[in-house]
Amino acid sequence: MEDISQRLRARGPLEAVDLEGLLRVNRSTITRTLGRMPDVVRLGQTRRTRYALRREIRNSGNSWPIFRIDARGQARRLGLLEAFHDRVWRVTWEEPAPEWADRFSDPEGVWEGFPFFLGDIRPQGFLGRLAARGASRQLQIPEDPRDWEDDHTLIYLAHAGTDVPGDIILGEDCLRDALSLGISPHHPLRPEEVGARYPELAEGIATLPQPGSSAGGEHPKFLATLIERDESQRPVLVKFSPPFSQDLGRRWADLLVMEWHALDLLSGIGLAEPGARVIDAGERRFLEVPRFDRSPQGGRNGVVSLEALHGSAIGGMRTDWVSRVAELAEAGFASESALRDTRRLQAFGELIGNTDMHAGNLAFRLSDTLPFELTPAYDMLPMIWAPTPQGELVERRFEPRPPLPDSAEAWREMLGHAREFWQRVAGDLRISESSRNRAGSAGSHLERLASRFAES
Repeated sequence: MEDISQRLRARGPLEAVDLEGLLRVNRSTITRTLGRMPDVVRLGQTRRTRYALRREIRNSGNSWPIFRIDARGQARRLGLLEAFHDRVWRVTWEEPAPEWADRFSDPEGVWEGFPFFLGDIRPQGFLGRLAARGASRQLQIPEDPRDWEDDHTLIYLAHAGTDVPGDIILGEDCLRDALSLGISPHHPLRPEEVGARYPELAEGIATLPQPGSSAGGEHPKFLATLIERDESQRPVLVKFSPPFSQDLGRRWADLLVMEWHALDLLSGIGLAEPGARVIDAGERRFLEVPRFDRSPQGGRNGVVSLEALHGSAIGGMRTDWVSRVAELAEAGFASESALRDTRRLQAFGELIGNTDMHAGNLAFRLSDTLPFELTPAYDMLPMIWAPTPQGELVERRFEPRPPLPDSAEAWREMLGHAREFWQRVAGDLRISESSRNRAGSAGSHLERLASRFAES
């Protein structure tokens, strides 16, 4: 038995014929021995049957139920996740399985890597690193989730994955906490309390040791839930600037108003969630943005990033949004409307100087059916003028490129919205004079582009 266990531990799932050749023992002996091993799982029922050895992950077990919380705040079981040697995972779905399930696994539900829909809800970005650091000592995992392996992600999701993005929850303990959170959320605030409480929350985060740099466009933020007069919830993500008295704070305050203008314009054409607000309080500026992965009923909505979906479904070296979503659309994972809206968003981003359109800054609504649709846009602002990770204010040239033929239609459509964006920014007195001047120059640059490329 030990010889079989060693082989399955080292090589992962194997067929009986493989074990026969490795151990030089006849197949009937191997089959009888496998039947007496409780930690061995049979995969399949044909002559190609494989055998896998269950893998314990520290004190977290070797299998975990997967749940989904819907927009009404009701939970249902999606399936069961199991860990096997060697770094192999199986998902056994409740019926009916998601339409996309067999596109990522073999007929027995075996995934060669950690399932993308779970890996994508690991802690990420500024908030993620704060959460990971807070749980790292108790869970004995690295403080920085960028250093995690799949097992670390599993441990976190099974023990601390209560308020993760999207609608997926791993394990019954986290499900209980998540359902309670839908009724009694963290930081519940009445709208009239925002002016006093937001500065307190920001100060509490600002005084913490920061979890790594703010590279990649990440920005200090916190989560809150506003309780409306009808007792419905409005979950929000709140970005905030350093104090206005600092040059760094003045620049970020300007950028947060610019992001509000971008979201306001995009919401008017169905590409962003309406309802974002700018609030000045306590010598800081706050940008409050509705969370599209939460609902007013205390429920949740599914979401998966372009980075996770494309990486698992397609792979490869494509870098820009449109190329990746085009590949997903061709493979049936993204809708044609998602591809069309991606072209529009990428064009708009380029025309307003958003230099941070990486694959983590575009997402899809994760549902049981294909193709997936885009979520509302987020993190859309002129990152070309963001301070460096070291806090330096540098001047960068705004030089959007003319459109290529494949993107010309979307570019021409979004050119008008980008011109309006720069006009609004240049005239907004909440923005510093220097930033308004830069906006005026950017608008002039678009006028020159429009004179040559606005007409087909």
